[in-house]
Amino acid sequence: MTEKEKAIADIYNAVKATYPQNLLYVMPVELSKKLKSFMLIREDLSFVSNIVQELISLRESGNSNPTIELALWQSILITYGKCFTENKTGFSKLEKSLLEKHDNKYELLHEHLMELRHSYIAHRGDTAHEQAMVFIKVSKTGVMLDRDTEDIIIARKQASPRVSDLKAIKDLVDLLIKEATIKIQKSGDKAHNAFLQKYTPEQAKCFLVNKMSL
Repeated sequence: MTEKEKAIADIYNAVKATYPQNLLYVMPVELSKKLKSFMLIREDLSFVSNIVQELISLRESGNSNPTIELALWQSILITYGKCFTENKTGFSKLEKSLLEKHDNKYELLHEHLMELRHSYIAHRGDTAHEQAMVFIKVSKTGVMLDRDTEDIIIARKQASPRVSDLKAIKDLVDLLIKEATIKIQKSGDKAHNAFLQKYTPEQAKCFLVNKMSL
């Protein structure tokens, strides 16, 4: 059994244990893919919200740890960007247009985060979060000859934004969680009705989880 098959088996066993008195039918992929997409997106956004809060708490505690802060900040950018990025498997993603009905500050912040993901995480770009400079050191009493010069390289990575900026990011993410929840409800209703209309009780038996051996 592959790791993916083990994960699916764990879900089947968990749902059967939770609802032992009910018949459970697994919804086919063609009906449930969009619903699953938005459920996974909401999980990612909840994860981001929790990380942002952890980072805020770490910064406010005064116990600064640049390595941990940088790891948390990069995780925020990676996971946030994942929710808005095209994928090869055909899963749905969030669209920036979701923010158009809200205050413009959310759209501007979203664009900033996506640009950071592109120029700071996915690719190396010229950003305030990552800078390096190269100097040639020459003795004040010497002349610029090979034996009298030395390269000095200094690099800086910004661990994470200010607390006020992190709080603004958390507001944005929490807003998107609400939007994802609305999409889950709509997609769930649509998939549920489509399943009931497409399959007769007899046809639906092939999707019966209770009879599956895992």
